[in-house]
Amino acid sequence: MNLKEFICKLFKRRDDAKRNAESADVGQHYVRGGIHRFASARGKAISDCRRVRLLAAALSSQRGRTPDSSAGDKIRRLTDAAKEAGLWLDKTQIATLGDLVSKRTGESEVYWNRSESAFYKVKNPDAKRPLKHTSESDWIYEHVIHNILFPECAYEFVGITLELGEIRVVLKQNAVSTEAFPTENQIEALLAQRGLVREDRYFFGDGVVSVTDVGAHGDNVLLGDDGKVYFIDPLIRLGRIAEDVIEWLTGFNPAAMSREVSDPAEQL
Repeated sequence: MNLKEFICKLFKRRDDAKRNAESADVGQHYVRGGIHRFASARGKAISDCRRVRLLAAALSSQRGRTPDSSAGDKIRRLTDAAKEAGLWLDKTQIATLGDLVSKRTGESEVYWNRSESAFYKVKNPDAKRPLKHTSESDWIYEHVIHNILFPECAYEFVGITLELGEIRVVLKQNAVSTEAFPTENQIEALLAQRGLVREDRYFFGDGVVSVTDVGAHGDNVLLGDDGKVYFIDPLIRLGRIAEDVIEWLTGFNPAAMSREVSDPAEQL
């Protein structure tokens, strides 16, 4: 290595270290503002959690059951809870969601409802679980965490259904009017404003919750006709159980919510 190459390499290391320090400072700025930096989303999070409280209770009760409890028994208890809460959809109802716009994959089916200008997603809660670091019961709160982080593209939990004998989650999301994509700089700046800074080549996070699949020119981040950036469906990785992540973000822990429903209307 000649002297010129050595000097260039030295300056590159210094510049890289400066960028890394600046990135860390941005993340710490937002985290230092309080771990409950999405406290303003607390009310929406409580509402989202209240809607699925009977399903959450059914999943919670399964944790204490013996390992020999069959998968069929678990599904029956969950479907019974869904029917009690008015969150059960049969095949006939699924067929009326809209026009199927994506073929079945290991993750989801997507239906386009033109009259509502919305997409319905029938998702497999077990898809990509190792990558998301989720347990068998965390899926009930995944849409809640998404809505906290990305309220511009909030999901409505419609209910659950069965497909090939397995649970599927049905979510509704309003369509975004756009034909454009944001830049990488726009994406990273907005994530940093939410306390999510680059952790590695693929993930942005705060040590408790991380997101990926948010690159420019993908189908998960769009630049709306209104000039706003919309995060459609990033993959969210949890560093703690879902209930604790929600508390970290908003100050509200769903585990503290009473399992009993005094008013049936509260289920909805």
